[in-house]
Amino acid sequence: MNPGHQFDNSTGLFWRNVTLAMEAVAEDLDIQLSVTYANRNHILMKSQLNDALRSDADYVIVVDEKKAITKLIKADAKLDKPILFIYNAPEEHILTTKPDWLLGYIIPNHFEAGYKLARGLFDRATARFGEDTQLNMLALYGDRSTDSALSRQRGLELFLRQHPEVNLVYHEVANWSEKEGYRKSIRVLSHIKNINIIWAANDPIAGGALRAAKNVNAPVLPVVGGINWDKMGTDEHLDVSVGGHVLLGAAALIMLHDSHRQGSNFISDSNLAIFEPDVEQYHILIKAIQERTLDDINFKRFSKEHEDTWPFTLQNLALCLQKGC
Repeated sequence: MNPGHQFDNSTGLFWRNVTLAMEAVAEDLDIQLSVTYANRNHILMKSQLNDALRSDADYVIVVDEKKAITKLIKADAKLDKPILFIYNAPEEHILTTKPDWLLGYIIPNHFEAGYKLARGLFDRATARFGEDTQLNMLALYGDRSTDSALSRQRGLELFLRQHPEVNLVYHEVANWSEKEGYRKSIRVLSHIKNINIIWAANDPIAGGALRAAKNVNAPVLPVVGGINWDKMGTDEHLDVSVGGHVLLGAAALIMLHDSHRQGSNFISDSNLAIFEPDVEQYHILIKAIQERTLDDINFKRFSKEHEDTWPFTLQNLALCLQKGC
């Protein structure tokens, strides 16, 4: 159950790319994978969950965005299908009760992403403007409530506490949207002229902020970065993009496959450190994500059923594309 959109929209193509990665795994490991998209409609999520629980699927994998799923499920519910949560952990009453149907959760370390983005922007700004330049930051958060948005924000806040030389002059919520990233940024940049760093919770917001910075004709174009490894427009290039979590669903599917094949109990409470900046080492992997060629990876190599299993890491996925696996 995918909470996002299947097709292009102002929040980017992240959730579509999550599905494409999982479909590439499913093809290699002979898994019958069926995906539904909720289009950010939490009412639709309810009917999709009911349909999934009535289906002949062996497992249900859900993204509990804004806790929409666990608000529907009581901890003592008698469900006949095991459920794995990815990208968001379920509500605390589910985790505490540990019902039989709960397989657990696998989530990316969003705190690490927010921190790494701040670090990358700081390094890039220092190199561009010089170490003696006052660094003034605009921060554009994803939303006010989701775990991913709040954790990314906390990662940024830790970096700022460690680097008091960076001045956070303004912060705003842009709801993961390129349009809102543009609208909020153009208003701020028109009134505050000395902003030279823009930290954005995702790449679409960052793209909107970059477009705004160009349109206000700022004397110095700020260093702009986001999270997702998204493909930008032909005339746009972010200074930093931190990503990799688009592949977390693929990793989860491999883990679940291996547990099923081995007949073992699958229980997970993983918080994966899966984020990396878009440095040269990962360009081949980023290109495969953006150009939909992840099927060039032999995902069998990352299954425990392979005689020489490779750990599922971004480094190994990039190496697989570069040298074969």
